[in-house]
Amino acid sequence: MSETRGRQLLPGQTSRVHVYDVAARTSRLVFESSSVLVEAPNVHDERTLVLNGDGDLWLLRLPEDDTVLDESALERVPMPGVPEINNDHVLDPSGNSVVVSARDGDLYRVPLPAGGAAATMTDVTTALPVVRKFYLHGIAADGTLAAIVGERTEDGVWTTDVALVDPATGDPTFLTRDEHPDDGVSFAGDVLVWNSERFTPGTAQLVSLWPGATDPVRITNDDRVNWFPHVSPDGAHLLYLSYGPGVQGHPADHRVELRLLPGVLVRGARIMPVPETLVTLEGGQGTVNVPPWSPDSTWFAYCDYPVGG
Repeated sequence: MSETRGRQLLPGQTSRVHVYDVAARTSRLVFESSSVLVEAPNVHDERTLVLNGDGDLWLLRLPEDDTVLDESALERVPMPGVPEINNDHVLDPSGNSVVVSARDGDLYRVPLPAGGAAATMTDVTTALPVVRKFYLHGIAADGTLAAIVGERTEDGVWTTDVALVDPATGDPTFLTRDEHPDDGVSFAGDVLVWNSERFTPGTAQLVSLWPGATDPVRITNDDRVNWFPHVSPDGAHLLYLSYGPGVQGHPADHRVELRLLPGVLVRGARIMPVPETLVTLEGGQGTVNVPPWSPDSTWFAYCDYPVGG
């Protein structure tokens, strides 16, 4: 009997992928499966998504019409020597490869789209005196990695901090080192944006950090739990995942919203817009964990996981 890999669907649940047209404010269903749970879409090019599912990496070629694809349309990306991966995977700015976070704590660079031999970027689990795992969410234009590092303290508690990681050595430069959980960090040009409990313990809000600064600036300020900010490539839009009040972490199978704010907020613009809810869906974990924007900033991809109906 083969070992189960990756997150699995609940009884009666389906895994779906949508693309959302920002100008038209409409979404289109492009994939649906009752057997494979796919997560965290990246946009490789205008016709191709990158997702993970069953512990592997997949390509999904978008249909040109209103066809809804199923699991038979998924193309497995060869990853020889790479163990099961999670849903933290980010396209390299060149578009030629994707960096994946494996369950062994290492980061691997996997060639795209044809696959090939994957080379480990660094063996962080044996090089450091503490147990550390890199959860990757963003890559800068110069190849610098923005990672979340989970570090086990002596009392067994995991803390999460933002770090820039040298892709050649795996050495982290910590930008936060405190008791406040941080996650979901990505790049908006030369600005970093992520979700943090620094300002509201127990409730994640969006923050940004400008070049040369040491203290992040708060972006959102409400009673909802806000995660995974992604600024569009043209800087115009800030997309994020929003849970209801009181939710801890970023769990799966919740009623959540995809919300939009002006991208200038990450650079400290002094405006107070009301977030626009684009979509309300059943999801959370796996919906938009990683950058989901198209290269031209006109659309993004997301996943949901309805049960029944």
